[in-house]
Parts: sequence; structure tokens; C-alpha cells
Amino acid sequence: MRDAAGHRRADGGGDPGDIGRLGRPSGRHGPGGVTVRAILPRDPAATARAVLPIVLVLLAAAIRETRLAVLVALVAGTFVAIRRQAPVRWAWAAPVPVAVSLAWGLIVPPAADPGGADCASFLSPPAVWRLTEAVLVLGAVLALARMLGATPASLWLLRPSGRVIQVGVVGFASCAVLGLLIGPALARPFFGGFGLDTSDPWTLVPALVFGLANGVMEEVAYRGALMGWSGRVIGLGPSLVLQALVFGLAHSGPDVIGSELLLVAALAAGGLIAGLVTVRTRSLALPIAIHVALDVPLYVGLACRTP
Repeated sequence: MRDAAGHRRADGGGDPGDIGRLGRPSGRHGPGGVTVRAILPRDPAATARAVLPIVLVLLAAAIRETRLAVLVALVAGTFVAIRRQAPVRWAWAAPVPVAVSLAWGLIVPPAADPGGADCASFLSPPAVWRLTEAVLVLGAVLALARMLGATPASLWLLRPSGRVIQVGVVGFASCAVLGLLIGPALARPFFGGFGLDTSDPWTLVPALVFGLANGVMEEVAYRGALMGWSGRVIGLGPSLVLQALVFGLAHSGPDVIGSELLLVAALAAGGLIAGLVTVRTRSLALPIAIHVALDVPLYVGLACRTP
């Protein structure tokens, strides 16, 4: 990018409104004259300086015991980089929301009533707990965006096309229903066997609260901040792979009784697909819709289990 005087800027990737699309070279323009990001790094020096925050977030996702220390290090590094207006500030800020979520995961969450009494409760522990986490993570995104001078476009928070909206509506309904029907079978190798009680229609209320909180939070944190902001420094291609790997690693844990490697691989693949859809549609709308739909049966599995 060049400033008003025509001089090339060395801030790691254009103004805060830049968004990207795979398959287009740097310097071309999309709808509305929005500059698209480079797929590969353009500044090797800035990319080298971005290695430390990348390694830190991968470490936190893979090793639970490091998460609090990593969060402190990332926040400190972000403040220093922003204060100096260093090009690498985007790479330091990018993983902070994910690190907040990972650190929150160290706290033992309140369990739902094993008899299903919380299943349709508006104050269901899983729903309230996830909503609280979402407020913290999205609050971190908002604070960082203000400090960086980032626009919603830098987080892929753009209005989707009419066709994308239609696909999102159909995808939401299909994934929610299929998740409820086949979710227990798919989860059995990783979390053991269980059934789901969906007899009370009011279950949909806390399930949607849980799904919206988790779906919006994770898409904005992983595909928005981690992929969008780090892509300004390391390139969109590497940032796409990075967010998928971190997303997969972040979902392993002590509650997994089956193959953690298989679960990580499956969720990393899901993160990669979500990232590709985000880039292709230039919006988080479709990934959020599908993510929320898949989290509805996840809530039912947490709060409405039957033996």
C-alpha cells in the first residue's frame, strides 16, 4: 500500500479495511475498490518477527499448562508493538482473543444437572458459561480493534451477498437437524455413548444462546482476528493454515476419551474449510451460520444427555 504522498508503507499489509481472496495477486482491487491481501508474505523481515506470537499461540493450544503465561506474553507483546506502531503489531494482536478463550478454558465450568433439569432452563450452566466467555473474547477483539484502528472488514465482518444468505439459512436448518439426529453417533468414539432428550421445545432457547455465543465467538476469534490480522503480516495462505491448526489443537482436552489426534485432525479440517469459505465469500456470515447450527446439538449433548 502507498500513503497519500505515494510512498510505499511498510506496515505489513495496507490499511485496516483490506480484505483478501485466494487466487488474486496483491495490488488488485475487489468490489468497492477494496485492496485484496497477498496470499504469501511480502515482507520477509516482518514475517520473521511474527514467528514468536505464532509459536506462542500454537504452544497454548497444544499444552494447557502454558495458556495463562502465553496470554500474558501476547498481551504484553501487543501493547509494546502497538505503542511502537511496529508493522508486526497485527501479528501480536491476532492471537490474543484466541488466547483469552484458551485461558478461560482452564477454569472448570459448572456442570449441567445430570438428570436433565437444566436442559430447557434459561439459566442453564453451559449456556451462561459460554455466553460469559463470548463476552470476554469479543470484548478483547473490540478493544484490540480500537487500538489497532482496524475496521470490521479486517475481521471479515462484511454483509454477505443474497445468495450467501440463502445458503446460510438452508445450511443452518440442515446442520442443526442432522446434528441432533447423528450427533451422538459421531461423538461416541471421542466422548462415549449417550442419548439426547429433545422432548421439551423450550430447550431451543438456551441451545440458541449457547450456539450463538460459541459460534460467533470462535469464528470472530479464529477466522476473523487470527486469520485476518495475522494475514496482513505473514500472508493470507499461511494465516489460513495457522488458524485451522490452532482451532484443531484448541479442541483437544481431558474430556476426550478416544483418539485426540483424530479429533484434532477433524476439527482442523473443519477450520480450514471455514477459513476457505470466509475468503471465498469475503464474509464470516456463512461460517457463523453453520457453526451456530452445529453448536445447537452440542448444547443438547452437554445439558440434555440421557444414559
